[in-house]
Amino acid sequence: MKIDCIIGIDPGSNGGIVVWRPNHNATAIKMPKDLNEIRDFLNYYKEITTPIIFLEKLSVRPDDVTVGDAGANMGKLYRIQKMLQNFEHLKAIITVAEIPFVLVNAMKWQNDLKLRIKVKGKKEEKADRKRRFRDIAGKLYPEIAPTLWNADATLIMHFGRFVLQNNPGWVLENLPSQMHSRLF
Repeated sequence: MKIDCIIGIDPGSNGGIVVWRPNHNATAIKMPKDLNEIRDFLNYYKEITTPIIFLEKLSVRPDDVTVGDAGANMGKLYRIQKMLQNFEHLKAIITVAEIPFVLVNAMKWQNDLKLRIKVKGKKEEKADRKRRFRDIAGKLYPEIAPTLWNADATLIMHFGRFVLQNNPGWVLENLPSQMHSRLF
């Protein structure tokens, strides 16, 4: 395997990008607002390493678009539309940069890392889960000051390390076929 750089990306506007390289401290940046900054950041790592990106796949959940008694929440619908648009731009930048990437659902990386828990038979509140993920990320990578914006990206990167070591076949199955020879 030629990979010497694993990048985890939480593509939300409040997300981040985390980079891990052997014999280097992991580093994190907030998700840049400017697409050119993202392109330049990724191209820098492409020039000095052989990276693979694990990008959290975004999708719309049924409860994101429900219409209540007061009608549709247009502000929320707009934010979801904008988030999906930014996700598609990010995928396009990565594709044009010819950096191998794998889309990974949140449930996949959270389940594989055994992060999902049940709280007395009910669903864990999002804020509690985010704080718990922040604490776990801080324990795994103490060189990165754990924050809510970098926790998911850190854990997505950690998932990338985990799955490359334990199930590289899954990576091959989910990697665009034209990228196989570059990494394996």
